[in-house]
Amino acid sequence: MSLEQELRRALRRTDPASGFDDRVLSRIAAGDTVRVLQTQSRWARFSLPIAASLMLAAGAGYYAQYQQQQQTAARAQQAYAERAAREVVLALQIASETVSAAQAKVEEITRYEPTNDY
Repeated sequence: MSLEQELRRALRRTDPASGFDDRVLSRIAAGDTVRVLQTQSRWARFSLPIAASLMLAAGAGYYAQYQQQQQTAARAQQAYAERAAREVVLALQIASETVSAAQAKVEEITRYEPTNDY
């Protein structure tokens, strides 16, 4: 037998047992309720708040780490700028000393240089 035939046979319409409608109507009239199985366990009630709390904690941790990285990068950039400024000042001092030494040498040469008047 093929799968399709088996499905047709298993799913074909059948009439309910005799007296089914009378039993249902009498239960409704008596006010009987059907117990529905609870589909939620204790953990299911708390899983959404726990998951939300964990996500919030993870987000806060990520944000704190990001802020710390930004502060570290800002400090590194400031240290680099300060070092560059010190190097520029040093370079200007060296250049000034070199120009002063050259100027002194030129003055010394021109001071002792005999003048040639023809």
